Amino acid sequence: MNIKTFKGFVSDESNWNESVDGLTKEFTFNTQTELAEFLVKVAKLADENDHHPDAEIYKAFKLRLRLFTHSENGVTDLDRKLAKQIDSILV
Repeated sequence: MNIKTFKGFVSDESNWNESVDGLTKEFTFNTQTELAEFLVKVAKLADENDHHPDAEIYKAFKLRLRLFTHSENGVTDLDRKLAKQIDSILV
């Protein structure tokens, strides 16, 4: 597996996982500052797409993102598009 990096990004604990609850992906960073910098970039993409993920920070340096189109009550192409854009932040 080719692990991508974003400054202090340590690992991609999973690929995007799709279920009835949405697309989810977990990220681990070295510091909360690096996590926050990444999350700001995600927020900018979300604003550009007018489609916003749920974000959960846990265990200090871990971030879980979940994409779900509530109006469609499921995962849509908009979720998949945003997931690809989020992946593009990682170098």
